[in-house]
Amino acid sequence: MDIKLSHYAIAVHDLDAAVETYKNFFGLKEAGQIHNEWGGFDAVELGYSGERTLLLMSPTDPNNNISKQMKLRSTNANPHGEGFHVAVFQSDDPRAAGQEVEKNGAKVIDSGTDYIIVHPMATHFVLWEIQPTRQPHDPGIDFKFSHIGIAVNDLEAATKTYTSIFPLVQEPAIWASEEGKFKVAPVSLDGRQVTTLIEPQADDAPVKRLMQSRTDEFNPHGEGFYMAIWTSKDPAALAEKVSNAGGKVIPTGDPSGRFLIHPSSTHGILMEITKRE
Repeated sequence: MDIKLSHYAIAVHDLDAAVETYKNFFGLKEAGQIHNEWGGFDAVELGYSGERTLLLMSPTDPNNNISKQMKLRSTNANPHGEGFHVAVFQSDDPRAAGQEVEKNGAKVIDSGTDYIIVHPMATHFVLWEIQPTRQPHDPGIDFKFSHIGIAVNDLEAATKTYTSIFPLVQEPAIWASEEGKFKVAPVSLDGRQVTTLIEPQADDAPVKRLMQSRTDEFNPHGEGFYMAIWTSKDPAALAEKVSNAGGKVIPTGDPSGRFLIHPSSTHGILMEITKRE
């Protein structure tokens, strides 16, 4: 199956404000604008050199799936329900890739375009899309999207799902975090990590609390997107820049400078910035 991890999209209430956030924190630039009648949203592509590193989406239809998801996700801390919407693979032939995903047991939704949607109930409640291949990332840029973290109830079952549906491989090491009270399984494609599957190990683990907050009849364990992992050549300098721009930075004490950015600063996305060698 011809796929590669590309980027993810965030559902936001105020598109202009969200664009300014990511420009001020990370120096991202507008790479294109989209008005999608079929999907009922406006969007802005962000990148450094014309590539799509991140997509910000704002619904134009109050009754579409994006709007409904945002309403369900709204809380006092996040009144507009902003946050993760979709993770994106690219393929030279999205339709053929979608057919293979469907043959491997996942429900696939054909949008009638070159964009193929993989139903989130097949992938532990993360919406995936397969899009046509675009210009690759500029290798010289400092700030790069790496992969996403997914909160799951059963690590073994989730690993089997992702390695069965997509041509992904589980990395040898399953490791645990005593501080975070979780264990994880890294899953990769052609040597590049695509996702970290995260299973909480205690009821008071932060990931467990998030999962409990979003349980419903369709998703009884509250599985789904947990965090986005990016890399930087100098995390300490980037942390200072984000903090000076008003972002809520959470130090980890890691000697490499690894840090977190609170989702209240990034329109609903918990971000981890790690050092790239």
